[in-house]
Amino acid sequence: MKPFIATVDYGLKECFSDLERVLEGLSEAELNWRPTLQSNTIGWLVWHMARVEDNWLNIQLQHRASLWERANWAAKTGIETPGNGWGQSAEEIRAMPEMNVPALMAYYKTVRAETTEYFKTMQEQDLKSIVKHPSGDPSMDWTYDRVLGHVLAEEGQHLGQISYLRGMMRGINK
Repeated sequence: MKPFIATVDYGLKECFSDLERVLEGLSEAELNWRPTLQSNTIGWLVWHMARVEDNWLNIQLQHRASLWERANWAAKTGIETPGNGWGQSAEEIRAMPEMNVPALMAYYKTVRAETTEYFKTMQEQDLKSIVKHPSGDPSMDWTYDRVLGHVLAEEGQHLGQISYLRGMMRGINK
């Protein structure tokens, strides 16, 4: 694996490992708790994080169906909502079913493994390839290296949100 790509892979692995630690011991009620009606639950954030990595790495960079679609994870998780949560309103998020976080983590673990395998095949020149932004706005077209930086930043931000929600419910470091 090339050094830059290995760095991104390491960062994503660290986010996933930290996510597993932050989720440890949380009850189903805690995983589906929201501090306000305008807030996301931990479960929703886990679903979103996994879907973000899956969609960017599979659909956008590899030009193939997402793992979610290929392995029928909607049926396995009971979440038939299309997309990855991007652009969802608070009402749409609240209308989603409670999240089966253990099933979502199994999906996410599979996404992580597929991403690592893909990174093993990437070459430095691939990083300058262009991907069309999902919004369809041509001014938002990105290079692969920008996509990878975005995914890493987004996963870290959502991990921080989950950690904060846990702290709201249990206190610092509990």
